[in-house]
Amino acid sequence: MRTDRGFLRLSLVALALLWVIVPSGAIVRLTGSGLGCPDWPLCDGGVVPASAGHELIEYGNRVLSAVVFAAAVLTWLVARGLPGPASGPRRWSAVIAVATAGQIPLGAVTVLSGLHPLSVGAHFLLSMVALAAGTLLALSARDRARGVERATDRRRGPLAIAVGVAMGAMLVTGVLVTAAGPHSGDDDVTNRFGDLLVAAKVHVRAAFAFTALAVILAAWVWREGGVDRLTRRLSALALALIAVQIGLGEYQWRNGLPWEVVVFHVTVAAALWSVTVAACAGVVRPAVAAEAYRRRDAAVWQGTQRIASGSALSRPSGISPPQSTQIP
Repeated sequence: MRTDRGFLRLSLVALALLWVIVPSGAIVRLTGSGLGCPDWPLCDGGVVPASAGHELIEYGNRVLSAVVFAAAVLTWLVARGLPGPASGPRRWSAVIAVATAGQIPLGAVTVLSGLHPLSVGAHFLLSMVALAAGTLLALSARDRARGVERATDRRRGPLAIAVGVAMGAMLVTGVLVTAAGPHSGDDDVTNRFGDLLVAAKVHVRAAFAFTALAVILAAWVWREGGVDRLTRRLSALALALIAVQIGLGEYQWRNGLPWEVVVFHVTVAAALWSVTVAACAGVVRPAVAAEAYRRRDAAVWQGTQRIASGSALSRPSGISPPQSTQIP
């Protein structure tokens, strides 16, 4: 695992686990199993649950969380031992380790506070921080394995950052909808936070803003190029996931928020968050070769224009403005 290829595989495993834990936690809440183990760290006074049902669901999520934490710590330790410069892998693996470690006391607070909606929301948002760091870790590991260097794109970078911020705002407003909604995590918990209709309206507006910015950025990337093939594909995948999310959101709202559909909504949201982070990172910092090719083609075109304008000849046949460039 200390080879670049081995570390890339390890980072992908960590990323997959960071994504899987999101629907796992959602299932605990949406099935009313949030207090299946009313104490912490034990489960109803025992090391393992005494019965199936809510206790087993809650306990299963705790076990999976322990696996995620172990994978995060292992990834961090391996990143520290990588030879040569490895600031990206070391930085993002450290963020994952700290975020997953923070989930342990936060999970205790969530249970011991009787599933306070803000504690539940913070639990989810910290998972999103870890997932974003896991995504950036996998990208940096991929670049290291392929020997790719990156530079900052000052033209499209600000828009890509705005897309990421808008996606984050959509996640936060979605948490507020959850905090005010019917799925508290336990049938006996009635303490909710905020007004559901107001929270839903704010969330819808945040979703529209994010969608508009994402469409503009994706269109710009596909029209102009200057990014690697993975970033182009991720930008298209993000638009597809947005369409799925809109459909799931409309369906669940119009059908009384069935928990099975909400699970898919949360799962796709986590995937969309990871894909958006990866696509925006690829736009903010494109591969050096891709940027060099874009500038080279632009210089060639400008030189051709100057030659054409300085003579009576029309534009040479077969030469057209550079539209897009990409590298593998």
